[in-house]
Amino acid sequence: MKNIIVWSAMDFMGAGLHSAIIESGLKPVFVSTTAELEFVLEADPTVPLLISLLDSSYSPTEKILWLNHHVEDVKGKQIALLLKHQHKSLVPELLLHHVQMIADNARLAQLHLTLLQMVMNPGIVSSMGTRSTERGKLTQMEKSILRLLLDGSDIRHVSQQLAINYKTAQCHKMNAVRKLGFRNSAQLYQNLSGFRSFIF
Repeated sequence: MKNIIVWSAMDFMGAGLHSAIIESGLKPVFVSTTAELEFVLEADPTVPLLISLLDSSYSPTEKILWLNHHVEDVKGKQIALLLKHQHKSLVPELLLHHVQMIADNARLAQLHLTLLQMVMNPGIVSSMGTRSTERGKLTQMEKSILRLLLDGSDIRHVSQQLAINYKTAQCHKMNAVRKLGFRNSAQLYQNLSGFRSFIF
């Protein structure tokens, strides 16, 4: 029986989901913290990963940001997100072709099939595209700009505070947007509060 890492509070796993995992020939290994997750990922880098955004141990944004921040570490891994429909808009473009998304209203048959595909067809999730090369560590200037944006400044005010040209500030901001895997500034602003651990 092959393991599957399940990032979710154990008491939140519904009986239906638990049985779908078992029926797919998978043995769930539950983790509830990022430290536990990183430990089991190190121990077995090939094991599939199911991330539930439906529990309360971490917010959906925190889990998606963790995954986006570690996307190079889990490259080639089978990953599925169990999420509510409204959470789909939080998933950065960088992750769209790397994870399977399972809506919370999916029928158990669909869930079972997805899990089965993760085990039987390890190449079913397309590998990272060319956009992954655009992702990298934030520079100090990019972090400074994000910090000021997080404090409520707009980009024009940021350029004045940092004594740089407005277009230069805008360019650094868009580089940060791209590196974090988001499609546009609107998505950046929507998820800005989740970046604290990356920019402080």
